[in-house]
Amino acid sequence: MKNYNKNLILPDKTLKQALKQMEETFYKCLIVVNKKNSLMGTITDGDIRRAIIKGAKFSSALKNYYYKKPFFLKSEFVPNKLSLSKKNMDLKDIDLIPIVDKNKIVVKVKPKSEILKTNKFNFKLGLKSVPVVIMAGGRGKRLMPHTSTIPKPLMPINNKSMIEHVIDKFIYFGSSLFFITINYKKELLKAFFSISNKKIKVNLITEKIPLGTAGSLSLIKKNLKKTFFVINCDAIISCNYSSLYEFHKKNRSILTLVVSKKNNTIPYGLCKINSQGNLISIKEKPSIDFLANTGLYVMEPSVLKYIKQNTAFDMNQLIETLIKKRKKIGVFPINEDEWSDLGNWQSLKKYTN
Repeated sequence: MKNYNKNLILPDKTLKQALKQMEETFYKCLIVVNKKNSLMGTITDGDIRRAIIKGAKFSSALKNYYYKKPFFLKSEFVPNKLSLSKKNMDLKDIDLIPIVDKNKIVVKVKPKSEILKTNKFNFKLGLKSVPVVIMAGGRGKRLMPHTSTIPKPLMPINNKSMIEHVIDKFIYFGSSLFFITINYKKELLKAFFSISNKKIKVNLITEKIPLGTAGSLSLIKKNLKKTFFVINCDAIISCNYSSLYEFHKKNRSILTLVVSKKNNTIPYGLCKINSQGNLISIKEKPSIDFLANTGLYVMEPSVLKYIKQNTAFDMNQLIETLIKKRKKIGVFPINEDEWSDLGNWQSLKKYTN
């Protein structure tokens, strides 16, 4: 593996820096070393997501979250005589294997698939057969008055329509099968896709009445026989979609939400009082961390039975129904700068600058 140093990271780096480095190397694992390149551990994108869900910040140092008893091989091993349990290695949540010398200095890094003599995963083809549903039937009220003449999905952003930005993110990871639900100004959308030169299959699904952010899935039940993506047409998300898909499958969730960690500062003093109405404390302009729904989901076909045919139904209603039914719902956290909600003017202007 050439230039294996790009797969090494120091423990004082942040979780955000680790995720970015994984995105650049296309492996969902990094080898944690000290300044002398001595092996300290490994960290995966799964380790980071779990840390965020439990309250860690993207700015936190990864030294508290990496796995400190990593699997490794010694540099003197002979590959064709290697005694190694494939089953045990497959249970490890790692893509890369560090090779160390007698002083435990990392001298090489190899993909696990290469060690096991299997084919290396081609991430750009990994999602080729996974359907993508884009919700594009809304009126775009937050972008009025412009959406009174042009539908939100066709709003031009940096010389490309909004929906093309969404589609291109999936194409990068190999997606080629798209279902786009339309209603408002549907004729303009039909005309646009009739002249599109993208080498993908686009199926336009027309809502006779507005069906909300989940209801239109009832119109394509017969086409969604396996795991699929759902995304809002104004959600531009730059995470690794292959990692998201694998995270969902590994967790065996019926639905996985992509969430973004946000921090809001309340511009007032927050007052706390007791039962007698007396002030106990005051906290000036407190900061609150929370996870926001980005509008990107991975779903199993079994969720569709909870959506009535041709009935208005929003995504939050679907999720609440699944919670009541005690179905397993996963959460995939991403960094704030990996998500742009282009459905409002403030975010739209920021994205185009």
